[in-house]
Parts: sequence; C-alpha cells; structure tokens
Amino acid sequence: MLTNLVLFIALVFFSLTVSQPLFYWMALRNTSRNLSASAYIEMRNQIDTQMRSRGPVAYYGTLIFSLILAIIAFTGDDPVLRIASFTALLGLVTDIALMMKGNVPINKTIQVWTPELYPSDWQDYRDRWLRIFGYRQIALCISFFSLLAGAVFR
Repeated sequence: MLTNLVLFIALVFFSLTVSQPLFYWMALRNTSRNLSASAYIEMRNQIDTQMRSRGPVAYYGTLIFSLILAIIAFTGDDPVLRIASFTALLGLVTDIALMMKGNVPINKTIQVWTPELYPSDWQDYRDRWLRIFGYRQIALCISFFSLLAGAVFR
C-alpha cells in the first residue's frame, strides 16, 4: 500500500515537472524562435520569474518522492518498479544538472536585458537555451514515461 501511495504521489509531481517540456515541445519552442528580440526577452523573463517562484515546489516534490520510491523499490522484490524508479530518478537528476549548469545561467544573463537593450548576439543565447532545454526534455520524458510504464506494467 505504501509503495502504491508513493508511486502515485511521484507520478503527480512528475506530471507537474514534465508538463513544461511537453508544452515547449508542442508550442513554445517554435514560437520563441519566431519572436523578435524584444518579444522573446519579455516572454523569457516572465516565464523565468514564474518558474523561479513556482518551479521549486514541483522539482523538490518530484525529487523527494522519486528518491523515496527508488529506496522502496530497491528494498522490494518488484524488478519492473526497480528499473522504472531508477530510470526516473536518473533522468530527473540529469534534467536538474542540465538546468543548473545550462539554463539557469543563461536565464540570469537574459534577466538583465530589457526589450530595448540587449546584445546583438541574443539569438545565440536563445538557441543555446533551447538546445540545453531540448536535452532536458529528453531526460524528463524518458523519466516520466519510464515511471508511468513501471506503474502500469508492474
């Protein structure tokens, strides 16, 4: 019963965390590539401000419950859940590392720009941000779908 509860909570938190990259994949990636510099900077800074205030709750919850689930799975006798929880945790840690090493520093740089005052190579920053975020999307989607498959096929 405890395993099912932790798995459910982990999936809820993972769904919150993975919703951002899925939405970027569906709409925002191409949209951000087609925006002018001033529109992109304004959008990026607004999203960053919201994510800095709301994102940690989703990420900390996902990390905590993924870790608890991995511990439970590794002490239990369900090999499917063990593999799924390990894969989910590994992908989440990969996402967080890429975010902290790649996207967060770029966000901090862009935060000081204004729609009127920005460097001429602003597109390089945007493209680098999107490339790193693309790797994060892959890591998070593998994590989430692995955990989902573990829940269904265990």
